[in-house]
Amino acid sequence: MNNTPITNLKPKIQAIIDCIVAKNNVKASILLSEVNDEIEDLIDLTSDNNELIELSKYQMLLKHLQNKMKNEQQ
Repeated sequence: MNNTPITNLKPKIQAIIDCIVAKNNVKASILLSEVNDEIEDLIDLTSDNNELIELSKYQMLLKHLQNKMKNEQQ
């Protein structure tokens, strides 16, 4: 598997960050869920350790963004 699917995650995560900054949490939540599902699918399809490490970094970033959104709502 090449790095194209992983590279395609960057603009999607940037879109989530942009929505959070714009206080559009509904759209950010939807995008976050979609990207999280995509990452989980990619993890299931790869056996390359380097790709798994890179995907886990994105998973952690999504969890951080999700926590940030929850903290802002409180």
